[in-house]
Amino acid sequence: MINDKNLILGAAFGYHWNDLKIFIKSLRKFSNCRVILIFEHKLDKKNLDKFKYYKIEHYIYKKKPLKNVPGLINSKSDVGQRRYEMYEFVLKKIKKKPKKVLLTDTRDVVFQDDLFNNKFQKSINFFLEDEKISNDSRNIRWLKRTVGNIKYNKIKNNKISCSGTTFGNFDQILNYSHLMKKYLFIYPYKRPLRHLIIFKKIEPYDQGIHNYLIYNNYFKNMQLHKNGFSKICTTAYMKKFSFNKKGQLRNKKNKIYSLIHQYDRSFDKNGFPIFNFKKLYA
Repeated sequence: MINDKNLILGAAFGYHWNDLKIFIKSLRKFSNCRVILIFEHKLDKKNLDKFKYYKIEHYIYKKKPLKNVPGLINSKSDVGQRRYEMYEFVLKKIKKKPKKVLLTDTRDVVFQDDLFNNKFQKSINFFLEDEKISNDSRNIRWLKRTVGNIKYNKIKNNKISCSGTTFGNFDQILNYSHLMKKYLFIYPYKRPLRHLIIFKKIEPYDQGIHNYLIYNNYFKNMQLHKNGFSKICTTAYMKKFSFNKKGQLRNKKNKIYSLIHQYDRSFDKNGFPIFNFKKLYA
């Protein structure tokens, strides 16, 4: 029986079963929450059969983006920006509103237990990485080329908040999705001339707007979770990894993370992957 009080919502443009099986198999090992994945095109029978077996709902989003806004063109690289209008659209259409919602990336996410079993004190929750904004060239670029240097300088010494995972109650997540959509239109990405000349595609830059909103107090009753003490882990800047006897990644409280994001970017000194989820969920 699916628990529709809890919802996971994610964009899966360009992905197929092989891209999503670690996400889906690990989730269903621990949770019976409702899941809606958003695609751009109809799915073939193999994908449909797999999603049906694991009780994964899907939605085909066909609304045309506004082509006059940089980064919001119909290409694979624009999903990072467009997903917020998708989230808002789907959430508004849901007949039975969930109490809790996780917005998440999909391909590079794995679950270690049921995130919804954790008690979050605040109504919307954001998850920090182990690095400052000012020490990451991409986050600097995403902010400077959207909100500008002055606004960047005001928040640059804060830790990066990853836009790949956001957790909260229904109303707060709907509001977050709306604000992200709105401010991605207000602050479109300003492409350098050299990129225009060589027709370089715009990479996802939504994390710049995500951090701008968080550190300018657009959200009431929010909590920023430090990576080492959280239930959601973003591994990109992690240098040390601690595992229990079952091989599960633990935080500094010796509690396992419920969700690990960007696990496929973590390697040891010899270049071998830190995590073996590809074998575990083959």
